[in-house]
Amino acid sequence: MNKTILAAILASAVAMPALAQTYRPVNNEVYALTDPGEWKEANFKLPPYPAQADWVGFFVPLKSDYTYFVDAKTLTLGEDGVIRLILRVVSASGAENLSYEGYQCANRSLRSYAFGDSFNHKWIESTRVLWKRMDRDDKARMRLAEDFCPEWNTPKTSAEALLRLKKAPWN
Repeated sequence: MNKTILAAILASAVAMPALAQTYRPVNNEVYALTDPGEWKEANFKLPPYPAQADWVGFFVPLKSDYTYFVDAKTLTLGEDGVIRLILRVVSASGAENLSYEGYQCANRSLRSYAFGDSFNHKWIESTRVLWKRMDRDDKARMRLAEDFCPEWNTPKTSAEALLRLKKAPWN
């Protein structure tokens, strides 16, 4: 038998007991095939209607007649993984629409919780409680999701979500 092959066999035989002592079982909870159980939305409260908002603008392609903002003060990341925020859309004529929305990065869905009544300065709660898949035709919400959730990864904190929005290359 070749001396180098024999030396390799002996070296591996000596190393096996050492490797066996360092073996640790694999934590199977991190694999994609593991069933995480049924997702349940956490309880939340509508924020106060914005009086002193901290508007952070973001760019939406092909929508030059509107400007888009998120209120940094109300941007939160719930323990359920939902990014909640106030979205403000202002038309070229100055008309303003506000909505309180939630975004789930992992399953690419969103929900509108309430809409702003700018005359009475209060929220009108949505009667639809369904989460819907993000629509590629909704450029503003898709851009927000792309900013918050690069490669559909949920940020770890609300501060990280805000930083991602501010540092988006197109903003």
